[in-house]
Amino acid sequence: MRALVTGAGGFLGRHVVARLAEAGISVVTLGRGDPADAVPGRAYRIADLGDEAAVAAVLREAAPDLVFHLAGTAAAEPLEETYRVNVLFAARLLAAARRLPAPPRILLAGSAAEYGPMDEAQLPVSETAACQPVSVYGITKLAQTLHGLAAAPDLPVVVARLFNVIGGGMPGHLALGAFAAQIRAMPATGGVLRTGPLARERDFVEAVPTATLLLDLLRDSRAEGRVVNICSGRPTSLADLTAALVRAAGRPVEVQEAAGRVGNSDMIRHWGSAALLESWGYRLAPPDADRVAAMLLG
Repeated sequence: MRALVTGAGGFLGRHVVARLAEAGISVVTLGRGDPADAVPGRAYRIADLGDEAAVAAVLREAAPDLVFHLAGTAAAEPLEETYRVNVLFAARLLAAARRLPAPPRILLAGSAAEYGPMDEAQLPVSETAACQPVSVYGITKLAQTLHGLAAAPDLPVVVARLFNVIGGGMPGHLALGAFAAQIRAMPATGGVLRTGPLARERDFVEAVPTATLLLDLLRDSRAEGRVVNICSGRPTSLADLTAALVRAAGRPVEVQEAAGRVGNSDMIRHWGSAALLESWGYRLAPPDADRVAAMLLG
């Protein structure tokens, strides 16, 4: 069995590639960069992610059984590039896959940002909730989802709506990744950890079990043509996770909170419903704060 992975050099992509290797599935990658330093196997590179002919040529040559479309960008500028990466790339993949003699099973990595802000009474948010995203990222991810669902009658497509994935190798544009980078840069005598508001609760899930779940879901026919929340179903405090980082720091750390930005992060509490996942026998546990802290600082 062969899997094609986009975004393979990213945070979640590396964990998915590792899980595929454990399962004995060969991996090829597709993107504009070269993740060869982190991903064994063949790396296909195309200059323009919106080049339909180039994407189709890669799919024909690679002939994957599974496609994990994990590529995406959270940057809002330039706007055209965000749409190219988050929407057009997926649309080209789906169109090319439909023309293959044996179309692969395709997983699209969505985001909880597609839901937009929710009132407390609407929580936990289920897959049937109306999506009203307020960020460019959420809007473009929702557009990707719509392309996937439109293609579902002709392709086995799963839309994995990811909540807050955390673990080793988190990038610095995510809160815990940024906090860990600050701590690692501190001298042995310690320092100040500058954060945004920590009085936030989110549905955090760990990257390793999430990668396993994505593989299981893509091979599960019950998920075809569905949006599936990838969440624990329970909120976890950002303050608790930050406290675990401070405990694991091995040096004195003073936490200084600052005012936060406006947007989805302005919500005090936000978590997903895992009812659909659990009805199929799957479960993602809330994160082990101390284990995550050790991975982030390791």
